[in-house]
Amino acid sequence: MRILFFSETMKAINPAKSAIIFLLFLVLPPQTQAQVDTIRDPEQFLFPEFTVGVARTLNGEKVILNLNYNIVTEKMVFLQNGQIFDIVNPSLIDTVFIEGRKFIPSGKVFYELVANGKADFFIQHKGSVKKPPRPAAYGGTSEVSSSTYVANVRMGNDVFRMQEKAPVHIEDGSLFLIRKNYEMSLVTGKKSLLKIFEDKRGDIKEFMGKSKFDAEDPEQIYKLVIYYNGLP
Repeated sequence: MRILFFSETMKAINPAKSAIIFLLFLVLPPQTQAQVDTIRDPEQFLFPEFTVGVARTLNGEKVILNLNYNIVTEKMVFLQNGQIFDIVNPSLIDTVFIEGRKFIPSGKVFYELVANGKADFFIQHKGSVKKPPRPAAYGGTSEVSSSTYVANVRMGNDVFRMQEKAPVHIEDGSLFLIRKNYEMSLVTGKKSLLKIFEDKRGDIKEFMGKSKFDAEDPEQIYKLVIYYNGLP
């Protein structure tokens, strides 16, 4: 499939509908080191590579771009001519599709829609950048001395830049959310899931009891939601 970059995409859109696309991808001049950062710190991104995906706008337009998601800044980004740009108006987007996965805007960030039905399961992918452990006595490392979170993380229009050239560690802090009866609830453990699925508490408790259920494992939460959605 041929990749349509921003300039080509704009040419392909009816002029009457180009305004919303222009607002969607309106960007500031890119940072010159964006491509270098992509190679140097790939852990910032949800996908190992920028992948051809589709951003579908609220008015039904489909824009094809090289897409990825930055878990540090929690911004949908795209690659054009070797530079990384943010999608700066996510409120104009209905859904983003990357490698068969769906992302829905929620305020300034995107949630991945993992399962949907009577209950919808979302993941808010996010991560914190930490400096690596500093060497300690006797060849060990000191977590206490190195647990300071790096401030002013930037990528795309907000390009991430360590002040000192050192390896980075990105600590996963993803959140799991379930939407049921138009209410979004944060998964904080087994008790929160039993409360969310109160109407089928017995079934859910039995499902959890069949294995060592881990409420921090998205795969197990996914299976639980699928099971609930299949209950009569």
